[in-house]
Amino acid sequence: MKKLSFLALSLASVFAASAQQAVLKEAERAMKSGADVAKVVEIVTPAFSDPETATLAQTWYIPGKAAFSQYDKLLGIKAFKPDDPQVDPVKMANMLISGYDYFMKALPLDSVADAKGKIKTKYSKDIVNTLAGHFSDYSAAGADLFNAKDYKGAYQAWGIFTDILENPTLAKGVSKVPNDTLIGEIYFNQALAAWQADDFNGSFDAFMNAKNKGYNKKQLYDYAMAVAQNIPDNEKVLMVAREALPLYGAEDNNYMAQIVNYYLQAKDFDNAFKVINDAIAAEPNNAQYYVIQGVLYENQEKRPEAKAAYDKARTIDPKNAQAQFNFGRILCEEAYAASDGAPTSPKEYDEYYNANIKPLFVQAADVLESAYTLDQEQNPEYPNGDILKYLENVYYNLNDEAKLNDVKKRMAY
Repeated sequence: MKKLSFLALSLASVFAASAQQAVLKEAERAMKSGADVAKVVEIVTPAFSDPETATLAQTWYIPGKAAFSQYDKLLGIKAFKPDDPQVDPVKMANMLISGYDYFMKALPLDSVADAKGKIKTKYSKDIVNTLAGHFSDYSAAGADLFNAKDYKGAYQAWGIFTDILENPTLAKGVSKVPNDTLIGEIYFNQALAAWQADDFNGSFDAFMNAKNKGYNKKQLYDYAMAVAQNIPDNEKVLMVAREALPLYGAEDNNYMAQIVNYYLQAKDFDNAFKVINDAIAAEPNNAQYYVIQGVLYENQEKRPEAKAAYDKARTIDPKNAQAQFNFGRILCEEAYAASDGAPTSPKEYDEYYNANIKPLFVQAADVLESAYTLDQEQNPEYPNGDILKYLENVYYNLNDEAKLNDVKKRMAY
């Protein structure tokens, strides 16, 4: 009885293996006959999960070969009939991606023992030659998918382009390896695709790969900081800002602001002040550096020092809207503080108001109106709404009904 059970089990295994081999043969016939890749995949799918065939290179080679064969056929049609409805750039791009995925599963499994027991490969040469031969197609496929707003697909296609170069086995088959400038641009495009797909970590890594290939345009640093902030990862923001500062710090104060902000969030005021004070020493006429210094002073509750820093900034650059706003805001806060200490009797209050409070509000009104005008000119899409809120309070305290109503009208827009 035991022998019978064992025999039945053995026969079942043989039949199962035979069935999966039949699947592979059917899929291979379909592939060689030029069947649609989707049909070949449909036929071979049961073999993907069966233990007897899942570890065979043939199982994965067949659908990969079908994908590339169909791509090549469509590429030929495109050469003579670019408007042929069969020619779908997105569909063709996805064939390249799936073909690569299948081939990369087949490649490490491709080992066959000959009659003498020597291990040889059956599909590897064709796999390497096929991938190398289609190397440049992945660059175009990424562009087609990006234009079709398939950002995840574009990221994959451009990733395959760079992966082929990073893989010694595949790279040796590439007839003309592009220079680092082109590779850097591909990495940059890949980063943009990942960003659009909300893959912030993937985007940041691709930006860094682009930088390592020599792509060091300003937009790379700006975009890399943006995705690092979306991760969020302050260490990455700091790293990028530090690298960008000597390259583009003279034209963009944001890098310095990001570095100081990092220390500010960590409440490391010593390092924050060291960074900004060193920057001021190197560029004493950079108004924005004094704005940043003022913010640091305010975070330490050193309002007089902050006020002086903002005043210095607006003196250097009267068109610095941020400096004007912060200086006007501090004037308002000084007026509020003075009001808190005002006497209670009407006569004494009027005298105190005219001497200690009104002058601050009058000066604040002038400064804040200047800040508002500059902000409207410089930031029309994202205006600083706090400016009008302070102006509303200023004119209320000055009992200037006409100007108060004017501010309310401006606030309605």
